[in-house]
Order: sequence, then C-alpha cells, then structure tokens
Amino acid sequence: MRIGQQWVARVLILLLLTACAGAPKSPSRTATTPTRSTVAPVRIMHVTHAAASPELMLHSMSLVGTPYRYGGDSRNTGFDCSGMVQYLYKSALGVSLPRTARDMAAAGINIDKSRLRVGDLVFFNTNGSTYSHVGLYIGDGQFIHSPNSRSVIRTNHLNERYYAQRFSGARTYFVH
Repeated sequence: MRIGQQWVARVLILLLLTACAGAPKSPSRTATTPTRSTVAPVRIMHVTHAAASPELMLHSMSLVGTPYRYGGDSRNTGFDCSGMVQYLYKSALGVSLPRTARDMAAAGINIDKSRLRVGDLVFFNTNGSTYSHVGLYIGDGQFIHSPNSRSVIRTNHLNERYYAQRFSGARTYFVH
C-alpha cells in the first residue's frame, strides 16, 4: 500500500471509529498556562482526541503539496507553519489559535513527547528561537507542517535527525 493510500485508509478508520462519538463539542475550559507574552488564553476543548482526530486528519491531508508562503494563511496562496496550523484548527474544529508558533506554544498545555496524540502541536527551534516552527502531530511519530520557502506542506517523522535535534516541546488544546 502506498503512503497516500495508507493515510486515506487511516482517516477512514478514524472516521468509522468515532462515528458514534458525535460531533466535537464547543470549547469550554480556559488554559491557565503561565506565559510572559500577552497571548489571550485559548479555550481548552472538552472533546477527546478521538472525536477531533478525523476532522483534523481530513483537513490536514488535503493540504499536502500546498506551497509555503511566509505569513501565508490561505489554501489559495499558501501557508507558513503557524498559518497552516491556525487554518486547520479553525476549519476543522472552529477553534481560533494565536497566529505565531511562539504564541501557540504559550497558549497551549505542555505535554511530554511520549503523550502526543493526533491533533497536538509539536514545536522546533529552527532559527535560534525556542518556538520558531510548529507542526500538527498526525500519529505514528509523524507530523504535518509547512517547512520553508523551498518546500510545500508535507509530513515528516519526529525521529528524523533534523527534527529530533531541534524538537523543543509539545502542546495540546485537548483534555488528555
């Protein structure tokens, strides 16, 4: 089975498994993560990863191949990393996240890498700043992101040398 077919099969299985779980509920609890920035707290969703995962997976896989664009937040013109994540949460779940990777990290709830679930955010230090790059965890050690101006939205593995060396943390907006 090719990679594309594997993801389609995975998304379909997730949809079938969560069909009885109902639609994601609206957010209802505010994160209290301390932060030095002036980021407004993001509401933590009282929805399980299982209920949100199919929507996030469908939306994220539909963006693979979309060009990178600095400051971009549109399917039509391209995305930067945080624009892509912000778009996915808004279009799939109706949740507004902060615009920058740093602010997303400040507003989320810190989780250990070993507790990552589909829909959590992964952060990297790619330019000397702790939270300079963000991606969406999609399971099996993989994440989807919009890496740089020489690339397109794609998936990579957290254990790839480049990303493993630059991993700086994970955050969730879900109740674990």
